[in-house]
Amino acid sequence: MRLLPSLRGRKRYLAFRMLLGDANAVTPVKNSPSRASTAKPLMPRPADGDIDASCKGALSRRDLNFELDRSSQSLLGDAGSSECDIRVLSFDGAEGIVSCVHKEATRTRAVLATIYEIRNRRASIRVIGVSGTVKGAKRFFSEKR
Repeated sequence: MRLLPSLRGRKRYLAFRMLLGDANAVTPVKNSPSRASTAKPLMPRPADGDIDASCKGALSRRDLNFELDRSSQSLLGDAGSSECDIRVLSFDGAEGIVSCVHKEATRTRAVLATIYEIRNRRASIRVIGVSGTVKGAKRFFSEKR
């Protein structure tokens, strides 16, 4: 039996794209010209602004979930992490949907932004949209942004 809408927990759904980098990429140290020459960008941007097909399927949902838990614990602590109630709904290796409590969408975006490495590969997560329904979050993937 389904709950009435007034009794359901309110959620927000964040659609995101992941940019994966090279495992051997070096992050430049501030004010260090010697290391700046060896630095590589996180990921070269394709001409059409879309994600490379080479990064699809590179990471599993389990890897992303582990990094989300680790980042939320370090940024928000135990209490803040449980208040956000971050869950991975879908992930295909390059894009996915994360759910959270509706009042904690800003903190969830911050947690996603703090992820810089997944399974010893540099990674960056870019939130492309926030919606109140899963169907609305899926629409962000069909639109060219």
